[in-house]
Amino acid sequence: MADTVLEKHHSEHIEQASSSHDGNGNIGTDAHGFTAEAEELPRGYYYSPFFVGTTVAIGLNLMGSTGGFALVAPVLGQIAVSLDAASSVIWLSLVYTMGLAVGLTLVGRLTDTFGRRWFFIAGTALGCIGAIVASTAKTINVLIGGQVLIGLSASTGYSYAFVIGELVPVKRRFVFNAIIFIFSFPTAGFGAAISTAFILNTAAGWRWAYYLLIILNGLTTLLYAIFYFPPTFHQKHGKDHVAKFLRTFDWGGLFLYTAGLVLFILGLSSGDTLYPWTDARVLAPLIIGFICLVALFVYESYANLSQPLIPMTFFRTRGWVAAMLSLSLGASVYYSQAIVWPQMTVNVYAEGRVMWGGLVSCIVGIGITFGEIIGGTFAKSLGHWKYQCLTVITLGTLFLGLASLSTPDTSGMTISFMMLATIFVGWNEALVLPICTIVIPDQAEIGTAAGVAGSSRSAISTVASTIYSVVLASRTTAELTRQVPAAVVSAGLPAGSVSAYMTAIAAGGSEALLSKIDGLTPEVLAAGTQAYRWAYTDAYKTIFLVSLAFGGLAIIASFFIPDVDHLMGGKVAATLTGRDKENKTDNLA
Repeated sequence: MADTVLEKHHSEHIEQASSSHDGNGNIGTDAHGFTAEAEELPRGYYYSPFFVGTTVAIGLNLMGSTGGFALVAPVLGQIAVSLDAASSVIWLSLVYTMGLAVGLTLVGRLTDTFGRRWFFIAGTALGCIGAIVASTAKTINVLIGGQVLIGLSASTGYSYAFVIGELVPVKRRFVFNAIIFIFSFPTAGFGAAISTAFILNTAAGWRWAYYLLIILNGLTTLLYAIFYFPPTFHQKHGKDHVAKFLRTFDWGGLFLYTAGLVLFILGLSSGDTLYPWTDARVLAPLIIGFICLVALFVYESYANLSQPLIPMTFFRTRGWVAAMLSLSLGASVYYSQAIVWPQMTVNVYAEGRVMWGGLVSCIVGIGITFGEIIGGTFAKSLGHWKYQCLTVITLGTLFLGLASLSTPDTSGMTISFMMLATIFVGWNEALVLPICTIVIPDQAEIGTAAGVAGSSRSAISTVASTIYSVVLASRTTAELTRQVPAAVVSAGLPAGSVSAYMTAIAAGGSEALLSKIDGLTPEVLAAGTQAYRWAYTDAYKTIFLVSLAFGGLAIIASFFIPDVDHLMGGKVAATLTGRDKENKTDNLA
């Protein structure tokens, strides 16, 4: 077991925690990859500038990473108008999702092998550069390029579970995750309201979302550079050289993984949004991506690899698989709300109140983040891990299903159900993601375990989002066609004017367009507005019911969550080493 002490570097007055090394210069670890016991850590270690600065950096990193989507998604319409890009603005969401899904596993595996410090400095700097490009973009193509960099950078922020998790005793991983979640509240919780305020109150409008990302990513890069000194490559591997690991790295797995995931998500996401499902531009990437992913698992299982990109031992560990599936399927339940609720707020409840709509649209993000904070704070004290996971994901699914009872006149009830559903889904996520990092056989692979789980979450959630979107589009068209024409005709609109009325409403319902419709009266407008609200409500009800299927699968997965009470000890996977120029511990090679 490592003998960790806290010293003063007298020439620079810098605190550092130095771990003992074996004869080859490696950090000493036990059979499970832990380097220290909590009691061996120096007094005041968790109040030291290095640890506090690192914790703040991780928190701000997550804030900026969630903001890369939560701040941008609500203003896609304004961006489309500003850059005349109605048909291609959807790419801003697609490239972010793909960058995050691919990056999570790569960040986890590469930093497990080569050390984390420079990857996280470079990753957050990449996000800052991406935000600068996006904030100054004059065309949609340049903006998409900036968003690609932001999506790749976000994989560092969403790696919080293992970055903070390895630095604290296992029994404290949940509560420290809760601390990191607090940082994400402004963007993950209130992203839609902040973006709406930018649109309403600033001359730069949507560009302020990217200005804020410049500030967050720039500050995070600076904090990582000053305070974050985890074990380096040479501390992990002693006298071995980086070149040796580069030669034996799983480049074949890297190619299959990256190509497969990018193509598969691209095909899923572009179907029925950019192109019809039967279009070759959808089918080709979807099929090729799926084949690459199947080939990846065959290759990783049977090839003789010294450094597999995705260790198959994870998939032979029941607890990790159950936690990963619960994480992914729970997120799929969340995505149903993320898709439906902002639209339902605008189309059913806002009734023209723009800022009110922006605030109420935040309910999903607020609930998820609040649930993550509650779950992380009370997880260990409540214990009974399987039953805790079962309870919260069941309640989350139940309340989401109850939202199908909504009507246009029950905004308060629907908001309550939505808040409760998202709180419990967030609580579940706060439990199962740390469990993914705890139940693995070797803590030296904690980054890979969390990264693969995070990538699986993104991939499965993308499948769920596609299903929700297809069902919602179909049901919305059917309900609008069935309910609105009948309502306006009953209110006195001539049958020959129905088509013009529907077209005018779809185009925004401006007074100039409506004034050209023959037979349109205030009574017809009122009847049409109410019919639209009911039609949208009935369409959204279908999504609430579809989400029960994903919630049910998450409940089944939770039955296999293991009891981890016996693992809730004081072992620490890694310590901050501080700066040691003499031993070059802050260099990657």
